[in-house]
Amino acid sequence: GPGAITVGVLGGDGGEGGDGGAGLSRLAAAFRRRHPGVEVRVREADLGDPTCGLHAGRVDVALTRGPFQETGLSVRTLRTDAVGVLLRADDPLARRARLHLADLAQRRWFRFPPGTDPLWQSYWGGGVPREGPVVRAVVECRQAVLWNGTVGMTLLDHPSSPGLVVIPLTDMPPSPLVAAWSKNNADAVVRSFVRAATGLHRERGQGRERVRERGAVDAGPGGG
Repeated sequence: GPGAITVGVLGGDGGEGGDGGAGLSRLAAAFRRRHPGVEVRVREADLGDPTCGLHAGRVDVALTRGPFQETGLSVRTLRTDAVGVLLRADDPLARRARLHLADLAQRRWFRFPPGTDPLWQSYWGGGVPREGPVVRAVVECRQAVLWNGTVGMTLLDHPSSPGLVVIPLTDMPPSPLVAAWSKNNADAVVRSFVRAATGLHRERGQGRERVRERGAVDAGPGGG
């Protein structure tokens, strides 16, 4: 029979950023065209498990963000996204055009639960052990910032909530959006899913390049 596949996504949108719902919708359409009879089950993971259940065997493939421990996994980067600092709108640093990690050294940051992948925890902590509230979901991150003035990290293109702002962070490496699956999984449907995700992001990347090129032409001599 056509079978089934379980897809793990991070925080409800596969870590896709501001267009997460649209990105997953396009991927679903592309995959259905290839495998109309395959049942797709989506399992949402909290922020404490960046592999979305892969290491535990709960999912066949994950759409998530790195970095994390890749032992036993195959990982394909789909794109990378700039990261910013999530602050309360009345925070003194919220007026800055950009920030550096050193500007946030004395602040309380949110942390992930004990036992979280150390590579993942370190990345979202700016490479330094931090003190602050433990969160498991994006909404908890935002509420910690809103109520307690905690420093949050988020994708630069994530829509901010009322009362919050995102400031570019200049010395933070970009966040990779990845597809990951077990190296021992030879399932053709899993490989096809990864190819569909890769192809979709390649097309979107080329589209963004074309838009940028048009913008550069439009803003050329006499264009402004």
